[in-house]
Amino acid sequence: MSLAGKTAIVTGAGSGINLAFARLLLRNQCNVLFADLALRSEAQEVVSAHSSPSRSPARALFQETNVREWPQLERMFHTVSKEFGGADIVCPGAGVYEP
Repeated sequence: MSLAGKTAIVTGAGSGINLAFARLLLRNQCNVLFADLALRSEAQEVVSAHSSPSRSPARALFQETNVREWPQLERMFHTVSKEFGGADIVCPGAGVYEP
């Protein structure tokens, strides 16, 4: 199955295993919306390297998102629809910690 031209939302993509997954998607020419509270420097480098269609076959975009807040999730889906025409893949990888 080819991922070229598809679009994914990856929550928690600002670091860790979700960042690794987002990188893998981008390497396979899949656009990625990075949805997280913030990006670590290595994630920011990935987003910057894929921010323009002229620089990469797949685009990356960061959307600050708190997955515990419904309005922010709605904004995340609105952004992916506006920028990419919708999402083909949703990876709900963000961790939520509540003591």
